[in-house]
Amino acid sequence: MSDTRLESDLSSALRRGQLFAHFQPQQDLATGRIVSVEALCRWRHPILGMLPPSLFIPIAEELGLIHDIGIFMLEQSYRAAIDWQFNGMQLEISVNVSATQLATPGFSDRVISLIRQSPLPPRTLTVEITETVPLIDLPAVISRLTVLRECGLGVSLDDYGTGHTSLSQLDELPVTELKLDKSLVQSQSAGVAAELARLLEYVHGRDIRVVAEGVETASDLDRVRRLGCDRAQGYLLGMPMAREDLDSLLLRSRTR
Repeated sequence: MSDTRLESDLSSALRRGQLFAHFQPQQDLATGRIVSVEALCRWRHPILGMLPPSLFIPIAEELGLIHDIGIFMLEQSYRAAIDWQFNGMQLEISVNVSATQLATPGFSDRVISLIRQSPLPPRTLTVEITETVPLIDLPAVISRLTVLRECGLGVSLDDYGTGHTSLSQLDELPVTELKLDKSLVQSQSAGVAAELARLLEYVHGRDIRVVAEGVETASDLDRVRRLGCDRAQGYLLGMPMAREDLDSLLLRSRTR
């Protein structure tokens, strides 16, 4: 199917109910409990089936659809978090935010308007920005993220170790969480381990939580525990899943 056809189909996908959220659990390494989930957008195409976000998110950004999709994901995430709270589960939730959204002056206002209509404390939500894409107009991005931080939201820097952020820029960004890319987490190099140990000491000294992504084996899990990471996320602990599957997983974890 051509890119032009995909662009046309994506333009109506949200209206037709083809876009939805999957959720991936995040485990606290000190307690072993699921304490947070990451909301991930999925597209069930009527002909091609399930499509990964890596295929359609760049198209959404190019067409300007990312803003509506972003708000949709925030609303879906908050609705799920409210239901979990009602059922006695205090779960945090994180939502990915693109550089295109951050470059939009009204982005922070829309997010703040949404959280003010919610019964949940603002700290329930963390917005994730990716390190693999250079942030355009960094001072403006810092200003918008700072507004969200001052309202109580968390700010996470995703895919750390693969992109453009130096430690000096990390000091500038108002982040509360750093997510280590799976290439670092899965590395068995002694040099990488030493580098990560120095990084964790640095960010923990600035009260920044560290999440290990891409934990796929018991060795990965043991490695990030020994490094001192705070949380872990990956296929070993749970793949991105439909809401009903996550609800079942949460119920089983409560009854253990």
